[in-house]
Amino acid sequence: MLKINPQQFEIFQQQAKCQFAQKLQHALADKYPHILPRFPDEIQLKIVINMIDRAKQWGIDWKSSLVIFAELMISIAPNFDQQTDIKRILESNPAQANQRIKAITESVSDSAWSQAEANSDDLPYFLSSEFLNAPLIDQTASAIPLVLWDKVADIDVYQYAISATQYANQLEFKDLNGAPLTIVVWRSLYGSKFNDPGVYPWVTDITDNKRPARERIAMLKFRIALDHGRMV
Repeated sequence: MLKINPQQFEIFQQQAKCQFAQKLQHALADKYPHILPRFPDEIQLKIVINMIDRAKQWGIDWKSSLVIFAELMISIAPNFDQQTDIKRILESNPAQANQRIKAITESVSDSAWSQAEANSDDLPYFLSSEFLNAPLIDQTASAIPLVLWDKVADIDVYQYAISATQYANQLEFKDLNGAPLTIVVWRSLYGSKFNDPGVYPWVTDITDNKRPARERIAMLKFRIALDHGRMV
């Protein structure tokens, strides 16, 4: 009889997880070309693994259910599972998590889905399982290597995360978890004068506290995508 020791079993499990993640990566990249294809292949895979690990925090482990969870992260919001009604369903019976996510579109009202979409935050794409419940500064620092994969060698990620969090508070973005990460990318791509309206006139709109915070972050993300083809 073939005997498999625990170490071998762990290797087999990791290989199976990686193979599934790669298949899911390619499927999601084809179906939603505005998300994963903005990143190099190896970063795409890390993002998909993050999505899988986020689902598993709820007890979801069927492949078919993991696919549904990942698609909801893209089609609704990366943090859709934090909307009150959705979260209540996911945490109500962990033993039935796989079945619940499959039926969740019928169990949650249209207004709840709209609320989840309105409060969308991209940060969860970039958080590995060990940082899901970490302080925001630690989450931001851990996410920087994924969104700035080609520039991270020149960045003190933790110091950037601290200064970006402080600046986010100054701009009254404090309730938007993804704001510090967006500011890090803004600073990195536009240089030391990143927030100088004399150099970048559009900065005036971003720093105008009279505008809604979520609108200003959306504008900044669009500007980054327009100028650099990057997603954050």
